[in-house]
Amino acid sequence: MLIQACLTALAAVLPGSSPSRADLIRTLVPELIKMQEDGGAWPYEGVYRVNGEIPIGYRVGGTAIVAGALLAVAPDEADAWAAVDRGLAFVLKGLDEPLMQPSTENAYDVRVWGHAYALEFLCRIRAAARAGQSEDQVAAWIAKLVETLVTEQLPDGGWNYANRRAHAAFVTAPVVQALLLARSQGETVPSDVFDRARRVLETSRTPEGAFVYSGQVREDVELDGRAKVPGSIARSPVCEATLRLLGGGSTEALQKSLDAFHEHWDELENRRRKSGTHAGKYGIAPYYFYYGHRYAAQAVELLPPERRERERARLLAVILRTRDEDGTWNDRVFPRSRNFGTAMIALALLGADSPAAPALRQATDAR
Repeated sequence: MLIQACLTALAAVLPGSSPSRADLIRTLVPELIKMQEDGGAWPYEGVYRVNGEIPIGYRVGGTAIVAGALLAVAPDEADAWAAVDRGLAFVLKGLDEPLMQPSTENAYDVRVWGHAYALEFLCRIRAAARAGQSEDQVAAWIAKLVETLVTEQLPDGGWNYANRRAHAAFVTAPVVQALLLARSQGETVPSDVFDRARRVLETSRTPEGAFVYSGQVREDVELDGRAKVPGSIARSPVCEATLRLLGGGSTEALQKSLDAFHEHWDELENRRRKSGTHAGKYGIAPYYFYYGHRYAAQAVELLPPERRERERARLLAVILRTRDEDGTWNDRVFPRSRNFGTAMIALALLGADSPAAPALRQATDAR
């Protein structure tokens, strides 16, 4: 098993020995289009249900992720654009659902995922000037989603879907990035929103470079397995990348998060396509898997230019290890989560062509 894994990884970085990124994207695009359901949705599927159904936050958020990925990887394909248009219609309709209204109730509620990824998607649609007759509706929803996410920010400065007692770093980071994108397009986001988010991310990092799953590092609270480096590798890159976008962090910490991702990658793989959520020594849930790969790719592009090609090759090697025969990726036991996994990998494969993440201010390693 180990020998085969090493051979697979080696083959992935040898010239001409594996599919190119462009080849991988060409294969996955039609598969993503085929996964689109009636009404234009690509629902994300997990264990959580509301009244026996996939919650609207997962349906809106999942659709926004897949449509956004197609927007980025297939800008000139008519079939892909038609699918994106259907996805846009679904997202705009879904945002009007009662369970997508702003909420500050202290309850398990995944609508924040829908709010964050819908905002990112609508901003990308607007930037591409592809909203068509929905242009005014898209603009109105962008402003409303910014207001919603600001309202939903927790007292500690972050965001969470499980409760309102403390932030979850892997939620806070993508929410911040969506708000940064909206700000870069002229939307008003109070500077304090970003200052507080930066502080809570910084105080959630352990001395070893892990980010606690929920809350902040406290001397009077013993850290569990999820706060150990192997348990944090899927969220550390996105947290470090977000800190860089906020003007903090360091190149060293960003590189360290990527090195840890590869060193402990097998801990993620041990939980891929397994039932349950947080399990094992490090409390890793399967849904971290391709989330981690997508944001590891983003972290690569924030490194100094001379380091990026090597890191892209390292990441491609592990991406190829879990590709299914039909050219898609799925980290869970549910059929619908294939669209999420494949979309996240599509974005990870873009490399230098990935949509740039806007920065609040120039990051510097000077402390």
